[in-house]
Amino acid sequence: MNQVLEIFADTGERIERERNAEEAAQYEADIAAAAAAEIEYQAAQVRLAAARAAAIEHAKGLGFTDEMIAVMYPNLGAPNE
Repeated sequence: MNQVLEIFADTGERIERERNAEEAAQYEADIAAAAAAEIEYQAAQVRLAAARAAAIEHAKGLGFTDEMIAVMYPNLGAPNE
């Protein structure tokens, strides 16, 4: 997006203009930061899923059933997830 829309609340005046160099640089930095945050979020979700699966497998290795695991650790998710 190279355009900026300014709306003045007191007058309702709308001005559409090109971004200046500083605004363009900030926009690009914000886009890059958002992309990096999304990548980190997705990586964290993968790590969380792996940790959940490992916890369930560990509990099963100790002899717990799926039902026992679900009751003892309701926030862990279903054993088959």
